[in-house]
Amino acid sequence: MSTASSKTDWKIVLAFGLVYVIWGTTYLAIRIGIESMPPFIMASLRYFIAGLLMLLFIAVKGETVFDKTAINNLLLGAFMLTCGQGTIFWAEKYVPSGLTAVLISTAPIWYIIADRKNWGDYFRSKLTLFSIALGLVGVLILFKNHTITGGQGATEKTIIASVVIIVSSLCWVIASLYYKYHHTPGSLYKNIGWQLIGGTIACLVVGLATGEFGQFNMEAITIRSWAAVLYLAIAGSIIAFTAMFWLLERRPAPIVGTYAYVNPVIAVLLGFLVANEQINTSQIIGMIIILIAAYLANKVKFKAKHD
Repeated sequence: MSTASSKTDWKIVLAFGLVYVIWGTTYLAIRIGIESMPPFIMASLRYFIAGLLMLLFIAVKGETVFDKTAINNLLLGAFMLTCGQGTIFWAEKYVPSGLTAVLISTAPIWYIIADRKNWGDYFRSKLTLFSIALGLVGVLILFKNHTITGGQGATEKTIIASVVIIVSSLCWVIASLYYKYHHTPGSLYKNIGWQLIGGTIACLVVGLATGEFGQFNMEAITIRSWAAVLYLAIAGSIIAFTAMFWLLERRPAPIVGTYAYVNPVIAVLLGFLVANEQINTSQIIGMIIILIAAYLANKVKFKAKHD
């Protein structure tokens, strides 16, 4: 293997690691943030901070910030970050963060269904399909003892919120695939910067329409919530978001989507380390199966690329 190829592989491993780990922690961060902040206002603040930093970064680099590609990215970001992620902020008011990660783990399935352009490759690769099925088995084992409301009975809003999370996962996948195949020219950082601003605007509009600004009290926001917003903006929206789009340019979409299998593992471990939640034997088995599935999914595609 050449030195250049080796460096690229290490970058890919690092990018997967960032997406796997960081997005696994964001569900708890969202839960903390909405303790004292309305969900869509919190989402808009997250996206605005991240988008502003990204655009300032490319301005310092000497790139053109405003051009004709901005509109396309604004529209894509408005859809992706509002329908595909901002709705999750609202849903976590009624669904536990761990289960939210599980529901979003349907993403690799949506990637295969929506990515019609590559159906031939996906369905020819038995190992790829096996790894995706194995990942779902791992998720089911990991959360087999969890109920939608943590054992208190499913309320109407909880059921609706659960459906919203699954639909948001589909919206995220559709937008990701659109970017993969139709993204506008220009630097990745500029594209993401304008997408984040698009998400900011759209979430603010939703917040206005749902009356969140009438509930918003700046003085009532806790330091915990502000810390969560900053973490989500920098780690979740700048680092992990950029890593995902970078991977989409270099790996098949369903393989990039394996982050949705590993994220619940991170959520469980975080609950154990931070919230003193117990991990039983079946959960450990489930986590091991998920990690094996993610490894197999990446292994088969790496071989296909280099052979």
